Amino acid sequence: MQPTIKDFRLAKILLNHSLNLKASEHLLITASDSASFSLVKAVYIEALKIGAYPVIDSQFNFAVGRSNINGLAYQYYKLANKWQLNYIPHELLAAAVKWADAYVRIITIDNTRELRQITPEKITLRNKLTRPYLDQMVDSDRWILTYFPTPAMAQEAGVAFDWLMDFYYRACLVDYQKMKNQLLKIERVLDQGKKVTIVGNNTNLSFSIEGRLAKASSGERNIPDGEVFLAPVHQTVNGKIFFEFPSVAYGNEIVDIYLEFKQGQVIKAKAKKGQNILEKILATDQGASRLGELGIGANYQIKMPMNNTLFDEKIGGTIHLALGRSYKEKRGGAPQGANESTVHWDIVKNMRSKGSILSVDNKPLLKEGRFIY
Repeated sequence: MQPTIKDFRLAKILLNHSLNLKASEHLLITASDSASFSLVKAVYIEALKIGAYPVIDSQFNFAVGRSNINGLAYQYYKLANKWQLNYIPHELLAAAVKWADAYVRIITIDNTRELRQITPEKITLRNKLTRPYLDQMVDSDRWILTYFPTPAMAQEAGVAFDWLMDFYYRACLVDYQKMKNQLLKIERVLDQGKKVTIVGNNTNLSFSIEGRLAKASSGERNIPDGEVFLAPVHQTVNGKIFFEFPSVAYGNEIVDIYLEFKQGQVIKAKAKKGQNILEKILATDQGASRLGELGIGANYQIKMPMNNTLFDEKIGGTIHLALGRSYKEKRGGAPQGANESTVHWDIVKNMRSKGSILSVDNKPLLKEGRFIY
C-alpha cells in the first residue's frame, strides 16, 4: 500500500514536532505488522529526507501485546517451553536501545483478544524481562507512539472501519502548537497545587502532588494527543474511585473497575468483568497496586470511548489513573521517589457526568467535563 498525502503529513508531525529528528541521527521505527505499512513507509521516506538513518523492525515494541506480528505472539506463548519463556536476547535488545536516538512506535492490533487464552503469569514474566529495555526507551524521552487503525480496532469501538480511518487522521492532523498553548493553562494550575481531590460517581479520592510538575502533552509522546499528566506522591493516595470506561489488558476486557486506596496501596479491587485479571495485575509486584500517574484528558475532538486507552485517555473531560510505574522526567514524572513497577496501566474515568469534580487545593479545575481556570 502506497502512502497517502495524510500519511506523509502525519509522518512529518511524528518526526519534526514529536521527535525533532536531526540529520545523522538513528531512528528505530517499530511496527507490529504489515497493516500500517503506508504510514511506516511515509515515516521512512521523511526520515531519509531529513538526513537521518531509519531502521524498521517488528520485534522492539517491548510491551507485550504491541508486537503480535500476525499471530506469532500467540504461538510463542502457547508453545514456548520454560527456557524459551525465560530467555531474552539481551545482546540484540541492548544494541537496539543503545543504537537508536529516537523511536517511532506504530502499533496495529489485528485481534484485540489475541492473548486471551494465554495465562497471565506467562505475560507478566515476559513483561518483567523486557521492562528494563522499555524503561530505557521511555526514559530517553525521544519516542512517539500511535495506534494505526485496523478492522479489529473498529470492531472494538463499534464503528465502521472507514469511519475509524477518517476519525484517526482527523484526530491526529491537528495544530499541536495551539493545543499546547491551551494545555499550558492546566499545567500551571497543577504546578502550583499541593493536593488533588476527585469526586464523582462512587468516587472520593485524594492525594498530594506537592513538589511534582505537570506536563502538557501535545504530540510529544502520543498521537493523537491532548492531556496533562503528573505523578502523584503515591504514598498519599486515599479513598475510592470507580472507572466507567472498560479497559483491555492481556487480551481481556475488564469492566466497571472499582478501587479503594489506603496510604497509597490498593486495599480493595473489584470488577464486574475480569476480576481474576485485575487481581493478577495488582499482584505483579509491590508497585503495581500503587498509582504512578494522574492524567486529565483535554482533546474535545475525541468524544466517545474507543476501547483503546491511547484514544480514550485523551477524551476531553475525562481523567485517567495509571497503576504502576511513574515516569522519571522532571515534568510529568517523579525524578525522586517514583513508584517502581513493571506495570504501567492507564484506566479511564468519565468526569462529564453531573457532580463530577476534580479540584486542586479545594478549587475546581475540571467540573462536569469542562475546565475552570
